Amino acid sequence: MRKIIIDTDTGSDDAIALLMALSDKNTEVLALTTVFGNVSLKQATRNALISCEVAGVSVPVYPGMDRPLIRDRIEAIHVHGSDGLGDAGILDPKLKAENVHAVTALIELISKHNDLELITLGPLTNVALAMRKAPDILKRLKKIICMGGAQLGYAAETEVAEFNVLADPEAAKIVFEFGVPLIMVPLEVCLNGDGRHGAETILDELDLDSIKAINTPKSEFLLKISSSLLKFHEIYYGDVGLELPDPCAVAVALRPELILNVYPANVTVDTSGSLSYGQTVVNTKGGTVLEDQIYVANVSIVSALDGKGFKTMIKEALR
Repeated sequence: MRKIIIDTDTGSDDAIALLMALSDKNTEVLALTTVFGNVSLKQATRNALISCEVAGVSVPVYPGMDRPLIRDRIEAIHVHGSDGLGDAGILDPKLKAENVHAVTALIELISKHNDLELITLGPLTNVALAMRKAPDILKRLKKIICMGGAQLGYAAETEVAEFNVLADPEAAKIVFEFGVPLIMVPLEVCLNGDGRHGAETILDELDLDSIKAINTPKSEFLLKISSSLLKFHEIYYGDVGLELPDPCAVAVALRPELILNVYPANVTVDTSGSLSYGQTVVNTKGGTVLEDQIYVANVSIVSALDGKGFKTMIKEALR
């Protein structure tokens, strides 16, 4: 059985991603670690505990970093609502978080398990600090599946920088350059991928109607917490659609057969503080005419998912 840890800044799409992972019979989620991002650390931790309760699973939740390494904290309550769950009035959880810091928990858990995979759904601050504190232990990770980064024109925040990376570019740079096999699931994958037929991952009105028809506590939860995401999509695109970046990352991790295209690249993160601050700089060509550099592909980038299979996976998790 696959063993994973999920690091999350639990907003509404994170919560849906957690339901998918926690409901997967072939996956053991050893822990959730929480980080600032979409909302505050306190809110992200609360939402992770709520997600566990909705999934009917008790998994240890370890709160982590409440701020970036260097930059000022940013958040995305304009996308996810002030509580991160669409301001749907979800009651506080009965489950409680662990009294151990997420960075400590990551190091301890990775030291005890072989073939452990890490899925990151938020800013990479917890992971970067664990790498700095115990690099030999973090090297034992089998792989990291990271929802983060974007190609030019897809990045919602500054046109060049995706939110999770922009929230802590210095941490992202540490993680991307660390050397553990890393699969990057960029923002455009949740925006119908690279344009090829069959890569449509945005849930449309018919998909939402079919989820409503499932009529379980999980499906009701998804619909409740998605109100802010649906409003955000309507403002931008003028139609009904639900974009789910973090569930796309979970699908890549747990159902790799759904990947329609993936390619190797060298990826660095711009930490210059310029207009491209937080951009994931992708190089697939090798050295440049100005530099005789050694080309190393350090990341595998997913560019498209099987949309039909992705939506089926979500619906199966809700039943």
